[in-house]
Amino acid sequence: MIYLIVLIFLINFSFGGSKVQEYLMPNGAKLILKETKGRGIVSGVILIKGGTHGEEKRGVTNLMATLLTKGTKSYSSYEIASTFEDYGGSIYTSVADDYIEIGFSTKVEALKKAFDVIRSMIIEPNFSPEDIERERRNIIQSIRSRRERGQELASDTLRRITYKGSTYQINPLGTEEDLLSITREDIIKRWKQVMFSKNTVLSLVGDFKKEDVVPIVKDFLTSLPEGEFYFSTAEVPMRENLLEIVKRPGSQATILCAFDAPDFKGEEYFAFKVLDSILGDGMSSKLFRELREKRGYAYAVYSAYPTRLYSPRLTAYIGTSPEKREDALRDMLEVVKKVEITPEDVELAKNKITGEFLIAHQTRLRQAWYLAFFEVMGFGWKMDEEYPDKIRNVSFEDVMRVRDKYLNFHHCVVVEP
Repeated sequence: MIYLIVLIFLINFSFGGSKVQEYLMPNGAKLILKETKGRGIVSGVILIKGGTHGEEKRGVTNLMATLLTKGTKSYSSYEIASTFEDYGGSIYTSVADDYIEIGFSTKVEALKKAFDVIRSMIIEPNFSPEDIERERRNIIQSIRSRRERGQELASDTLRRITYKGSTYQINPLGTEEDLLSITREDIIKRWKQVMFSKNTVLSLVGDFKKEDVVPIVKDFLTSLPEGEFYFSTAEVPMRENLLEIVKRPGSQATILCAFDAPDFKGEEYFAFKVLDSILGDGMSSKLFRELREKRGYAYAVYSAYPTRLYSPRLTAYIGTSPEKREDALRDMLEVVKKVEITPEDVELAKNKITGEFLIAHQTRLRQAWYLAFFEVMGFGWKMDEEYPDKIRNVSFEDVMRVRDKYLNFHHCVVVEP
């Protein structure tokens, strides 16, 4: 029974006409396969739901993930890297707020060895004291460097304001104070806390035959520790306008603001994606045209609406000269909340989003990432097929409705000399 796998879906998939198949393992791990045609390249993304949620010491998850490629009981860091690089590929690890990520690319003939190595990374990581100290120093240096860059300093400060009291309050890098106190035992404890089969999604895209790779991947996934990492999420509503001024040496003022936004559980999510594009995606956006072209505040402006498990935010950014900061802040808020939006703006944004989405799928690694991302975030992997149509179905009225509903309060940070 342990090697039994259940085929859940088999449908035609839109990108390149390839078929996507979903398998659920007996231990709850999920496999998503997409066969392509080419020169024998395969890419995979493993997402482990949980990210930094439930950290006792902030930054322990990121430090832990960084160490996964630094050596195991069976493989040195050189052997891990060469397993993929000898075939022109690579392997990486990273941590986002809501998931841990392991991604790789290799040739199909090297896939079995690749999963032997990844299994060792997951089941028997070394977390050696020497590697811990080296990577701890590197991360602390990264944290200090963020304080020297206006945009990153503003981002970290805005997190503390708009997500006060929640997991998202601290960047996944963590805090310098916590990193200095993290022990090897803390890292081992955290890995045992988050690494469970039911939290794991593996997406594999490449020039393989299903019957050749399923036994390899099945053997890997069924070896994962059985269980689930449970964590709580707490909504952080925006109830008032907030502004924080941060002083630092420099010649530019950085302004970053957050606004309330809908979560991904309803159709408002897609309408808000269109609104975000209208406001701050590229040179045709409202922020660019109003703040740069018409008023000459800055060269760089943008908005972003990242997907989160709870309390998502729209953020808007502008970098300007210190003497213009007050006017720039006032006008940016005015543009975000009140600028005129036309049906033509909505259609242009919809075309831009769908075009960018399709272009982002040009590599097998990105195709694998999107399938895993939509699955682990709760949309279901089929959203990768449905997303363009969801965007196309957004109406002008939908966009105006979500703007009126959500953009009532703002949390802003101004970093200035």
